[in-house]
Amino acid sequence: FLRQAKGLDPLLQASRAGLPVDIAKVPEVPVNPEVFVLGRRRGLGSDTEGTERYRDLMEEIRLQHEMCLNYSRQFIHLGNITETTKFEQLAEECRRHGETLKAAHARGSPPPPARYEQRTFRVLKIFPELSSSDLVLCVVRGIDLPAPPGVSPNDLDAFVRFEFPFPNAEEAQKDKTNVIKNTNCPEFGERFRLQVNRGHRGLRRVLHTKGIRFHVAQKGGLFKTDRVLGTAQLKLEALDTTCEVREIIELLDGRRPTGGKLEVTVRIREPLSSHQLETRTQRWLVISPGAAVPVPPAPAKGTNNSHPVLPSLNLLAFERDKLERKMLAYTQAQRPAPPELQEQHQDLTRRTQNLRARLQHGDPLFHKEYLVQLERYLQLYTETARRLGTEGKREAAKEALYKRNLVESELQKLRR
Repeated sequence: FLRQAKGLDPLLQASRAGLPVDIAKVPEVPVNPEVFVLGRRRGLGSDTEGTERYRDLMEEIRLQHEMCLNYSRQFIHLGNITETTKFEQLAEECRRHGETLKAAHARGSPPPPARYEQRTFRVLKIFPELSSSDLVLCVVRGIDLPAPPGVSPNDLDAFVRFEFPFPNAEEAQKDKTNVIKNTNCPEFGERFRLQVNRGHRGLRRVLHTKGIRFHVAQKGGLFKTDRVLGTAQLKLEALDTTCEVREIIELLDGRRPTGGKLEVTVRIREPLSSHQLETRTQRWLVISPGAAVPVPPAPAKGTNNSHPVLPSLNLLAFERDKLERKMLAYTQAQRPAPPELQEQHQDLTRRTQNLRARLQHGDPLFHKEYLVQLERYLQLYTETARRLGTEGKREAAKEALYKRNLVESELQKLRR
């Protein structure tokens, strides 16, 4: 990591001097793999269902983080700073969700609230499993192939031969499919890996004018030769701007249509002349930020457990303000707030009203128990702020310290 950090110095100096910088040479932000690994859980060790839920959530967050890094790398090579930054920010969001899950799991808390959103991305369409010299042809199926005289459609034994005249006609790349028997709608589903040279001067001429030539034939038997049922040609000029061509091409007998068709696809790693961007929408897992609130320690044995763990009025107000700011952002964007936020806001409002009513009722026993609970919160947030500060998590430590001060303020007010 130190070597990577020092490698940034010449790039920073060039940037300050007004010189262009190739962002493809900027090292990636180091990722600690332990972020997405659940540690030991305190308490509730036999809660198998909760543990499985944690694992499922963490695995999905890890996959989202990996996807963001992959897309970020692709846009770095294109020099697209806007999209690179967008995916880096999404990756950072996933990392924070992973830390939230890990912290809640370590405390022995139930799995935090999670929801799915529909996220739309502009991504680079590419087939990374292919090399730059690969051209993959897939002969998918034949449709209503014409049967020769004396053969019924259900007795047709068909196969496909093809020829790709690259690098030249004398060294053309040829192959054929297996024979599919007893049908005029055969499902071939065979893939062939052909070779191209993107720097070859004649490649585009071959793709634009000749493409791939297909011959669909009836398999001959003993003392019988194969009989051609039709021919077809697929020109591939579309590969200039797209990395996949999918066509259903018509079979001809000379220039006369036979009524039969052949479905084929051709793929290359990326388009020959430009980059292909596509819009993709997918479900996106989001962990509720409110799940990071620490859980107070369990009361000691022998204390009165007739009441549930009591919240703090100031903490409830703090959480409600956070939710209202989120809901305001949706209102300003003229979008309805998600039902989860509305439900959380209603729940916080109800709990605040109930707690305030019980405190105003003047029950001495309840008042005493509430003070004990606030003291627990005060100790908890003091320890949490100190621990987060030593770990270098400044923002989280500041929030814990702020909550500690809220609890202390309420405690002093009640003791007067």
